[in-house]
Amino acid sequence: MIRRVAALAVVLTVGLAGCDSVREASDTVGQASGKVSICTQAVRLAGFVPDVDNPQQAAEEAGDKAEELRRLADQAADKTLEDALNGMADKVGELRAQDISAAKVAAWATEKAEAVDALTRACT
Repeated sequence: MIRRVAALAVVLTVGLAGCDSVREASDTVGQASGKVSICTQAVRLAGFVPDVDNPQQAAEEAGDKAEELRRLADQAADKTLEDALNGMADKVGELRAQDISAAKVAAWATEKAEAVDALTRACT
């Protein structure tokens, strides 16, 4: 009887240790898939190009995109990714209707490239 109880204890201990390993692996996979999902959405949002022919609509879209990027940043478990998302949100969100002209958007796009680079690095 004592041997059976000891054997059962060993089996349970090994089984529970295995469950922890599976749970940890599952958590890691979950975090990775979460990061992939966040990065996929962020890259789509980072590709925003304002319509210089409709400055008011472009500014509203920029605000919407920035808000979506901030929501993604709130979901990010990784601090580097969170910072990159917030940086991208800041860059996209700084566009105002009065700033939307071909020359200003070109300068903004050049500056935005740095935020895109930081986001890309955080996603790899």
